[in-house]
Amino acid sequence: MDQSVNGNWQSFWTDLPKERGQAVWDSEPSVTATAHLPLFEQHFAVDLPVLDIGCGNGTQSAALATLYQRVLGLDFAPAAIEHAAALQAESGVEFRTFDLTDTAAARALHEELGDTNIYMRGVLHQMPDERRADAAASLAVLLGTTGHLFAAELSPTAGDTIKDAISQSADAVPKMRQVFKHNLTPAAWQEGKLEAVLTAADITIVQSGSLILQGTDTLPNGDRLDLPMTWVVANAN
Repeated sequence: MDQSVNGNWQSFWTDLPKERGQAVWDSEPSVTATAHLPLFEQHFAVDLPVLDIGCGNGTQSAALATLYQRVLGLDFAPAAIEHAAALQAESGVEFRTFDLTDTAAARALHEELGDTNIYMRGVLHQMPDERRADAAASLAVLLGTTGHLFAAELSPTAGDTIKDAISQSADAVPKMRQVFKHNLTPAAWQEGKLEAVLTAADITIVQSGSLILQGTDTLPNGDRLDLPMTWVVANAN
């Protein structure tokens, strides 16, 4: 991936305390991976490994490991993997650095693991647009002929929600401000962009819908910062 983006993410995770819930998206699994289970469970063959791509500090990886036999948490920021290894040491998850835009690395991982199921949340929208095709191609390789993808990305209206939250006061949503501090600006997705990126890589959308990311940040009035997302279940058949 673009080295400036890599560096920004490395800086973000290096600065973040090694504690759960410090990132704005680090919600409890009960409202995230476990809550998403009904959307993808019927599609994920139980005998395939599950990859949590963009795992961050591994909160959702650990939850998935209670449901599936083998789970790997993957993130391209070494500092994120350090967080995950420290916080989820008892989870049984294997954490590795991995760049989704590196198609050669994806082929090597597929050679090692075979077909995989993939859980991915909030990854593609942060990438430079010119690298998304490579990322989607890697997803197709990792899925193979039997794996399924569950992907959730910020919806087109999420940018307005974030702008409104930040404008409410100088110290509103401090965890979101930490993201902006490291020049990690959430992308403004157009309607249908997620589906278009995937289908261009011959990944077939099986189901799609909307959900809410229950963030860990709060507005000045004490309300939680919730962000709208779009989700898909897809395969590379």
